[in-house]
Amino acid sequence: MAAKKNFAIIFIVLALAVLAGLGYFLVFPKNAQTFENKTPLVRSAPELNSFRGVLADVLRNTEAKAGEIREKIAEAIPNPFVSEKKEAADENKFVFAVLGDTQYFTAGNSRGNFQKTVAQINKINPDLVISVGDLIGNCKGKKEDAQDYADWKNALGALFTKTYAVQGNHDRVENVDKCDRFWTDIFNFPIDGPDGFAEFAYSLDIKNSHFVFLDTNKPDAHEINSIQRNWLEQDLAKNKKENTFVVFHEPAYPVSDKKGEGLDADPSERNSLWEIIDKYNVTGVFNGHEHIVSRRKIDSKVSSVAKNSVYQFVFGNTDSFDHDLPSAGVAEYANQGQGRFGLVKVNGKETTVETHGPDGTLLNTFTFSK
Repeated sequence: MAAKKNFAIIFIVLALAVLAGLGYFLVFPKNAQTFENKTPLVRSAPELNSFRGVLADVLRNTEAKAGEIREKIAEAIPNPFVSEKKEAADENKFVFAVLGDTQYFTAGNSRGNFQKTVAQINKINPDLVISVGDLIGNCKGKKEDAQDYADWKNALGALFTKTYAVQGNHDRVENVDKCDRFWTDIFNFPIDGPDGFAEFAYSLDIKNSHFVFLDTNKPDAHEINSIQRNWLEQDLAKNKKENTFVVFHEPAYPVSDKKGEGLDADPSERNSLWEIIDKYNVTGVFNGHEHIVSRRKIDSKVSSVAKNSVYQFVFGNTDSFDHDLPSAGVAEYANQGQGRFGLVKVNGKETTVETHGPDGTLLNTFTFSK
């Protein structure tokens, strides 16, 4: 009994000592003078800290530390369940629209597919607009053909100043010299192309991307001749941009009604062109001619000269008539209908190609990187 009594007394004494020490630190501020100083202690008002306040400070400090730890963990181990799309700097981001064959448009028809498409593109206000050929119907070098080009320009309105185009087979049918003159009179394209092709074959840079425009119908249809090909090789060899887009009217590898009536009409000439496109691993090729929308990956399964894979995009029916859809397995994507246009969003090395209807409806979207 005596031992238990002594133990209780010792416990009480120790507890009182602890409480006295804790009370001292709660009552007096941390920066209070000590008795080691020879001058008397002077206090205007003690800093009182309740136990609840001290506990709240401890909890706040603990939460702050936990937040720092969470941030470090997130940096070291990304969350696999959260998709974060990296945005490129502004100088590497832009948008361009793609118009297909418009040869059936009627001037002044606000309900026409060409005019409705232009209205939708105006809402988007892209950095540039590309037309992949067959702007007008059957140019034969007559005065009315010149008027058709003037009407085409008027239909574009403010977009015309940032529009770049290539000739299609309907843009030079007869009296081709006169048709070519109508072309150069209405447009003011770069003249950096090969001899004899000023404003018909040319290139330009937009932000982080290089664009090359070629003519599949000058001097002959279904062919990009050796003069253009030699210039193309030199142009791409000098190119330092992240992305390269090549534009011409007749596709190298048609998927539907124009098989045998595109660049595949002469496989040898076509292959000579594609060897250059493949060699420089072009980002994407844009064509018209077939009156559908299609996407086809050109690789060694499709082309005997392909070592890489290059996507061929066809937008051939902004204001024309319908062609048949391709057989199953020929194209990765195909869509039939008039009033179609493309919207291409470049984000660094990432490219998104959208297909839209005449009312702006999004019909398909495809994103890829090179």
